Amino acid sequence: MLNYPASWTVSTDKEYLELTSPDGSVTGHVSPKSLNGPDAAWMGRHVTQYKSNPAVVMSEIVGDHVASYSGYNSAANPTQDSMGWGLSQVNASGLVSMAAADSDDELWAYFEQAGVNKSGKALNDKKAAQVAQKAVHSKNGATVEAILQSVQLVEDLSGETPPGGHPEILDQTYTSPDGAFTMNHPSTWTVRTDQGYLEVTSKTGQTVGRIATTDVRPLRDDWLTSPRYMMPGEDTPLTERLGSRVSTYSAYHRDADTPDEDAILFGLTQVNSSGLVAFGEANQRRELSAEFIYKPINTTGRHLTDDEVRTALTGHVNTHQDVPAVQAMLQSIRVN
Repeated sequence: MLNYPASWTVSTDKEYLELTSPDGSVTGHVSPKSLNGPDAAWMGRHVTQYKSNPAVVMSEIVGDHVASYSGYNSAANPTQDSMGWGLSQVNASGLVSMAAADSDDELWAYFEQAGVNKSGKALNDKKAAQVAQKAVHSKNGATVEAILQSVQLVEDLSGETPPGGHPEILDQTYTSPDGAFTMNHPSTWTVRTDQGYLEVTSKTGQTVGRIATTDVRPLRDDWLTSPRYMMPGEDTPLTERLGSRVSTYSAYHRDADTPDEDAILFGLTQVNSSGLVAFGEANQRRELSAEFIYKPINTTGRHLTDDEVRTALTGHVNTHQDVPAVQAMLQSIRVN
């Protein structure tokens, strides 16, 4: 199972998952080798500028070191050079054992961006490094890394769809009373608007989102100073609309007094805005607060260590069934 943005095109008609980026430049698949295995050309590819990051969740599941990686693939014909991303277990040549899912198969997760060499000639190491760095740090590159980090092995669920695999359909739209913003949300979530702002609660009852401008719903006194461990997410369409980067985030909020009140947060943040989005004309600037809260997350009765916080946040983001819908709702927000 894995998480992926609703903006990516999904195909499963080949009996395995295939994903394509919104601009069509990156395609990838995640599948057992028995359904879609690498060919000799892929196994013999010439990879340079190899970079890797620990895939923490998969490493814990597999019981061995698993990493997400990126690399520049040099072809005999330079016009066929490509950038590649994937998952690999130690000494597994780009594959991961599926023994943890009671299978003797291997998992092949690989994404590719073609057309990266437009020079018509072979690139030297310096040029290849520049191309690779640009691809890795692009929006598509960051998204592929997030997708790979979310991949997990699950045991056979006897035909049931594992939670978190697909966002719920956002089939209803909320518009604030003053027309300042809109957000799409699933009809399966409970909606409350009698407080003057939008409040949505998941089917599980564990996640509550509140979306409002700060003049309608002022921030708590401790909101800007509360301790958080944050992970960046993806850019949203508001970036283009406002001309300033707006992205999603997830965070672990530590309650200073009561560990039982620790929570996982999801929201929108603008550059240097600490979790708010500013919009409107210069003389009429307003700020939007969009925050989803999940708790309880800490049932130990004590404050978690930094490592435990990171593990709790990563595990929740990658596995909880409410998360895909939350991410999709945040991506759907528009301002006027």
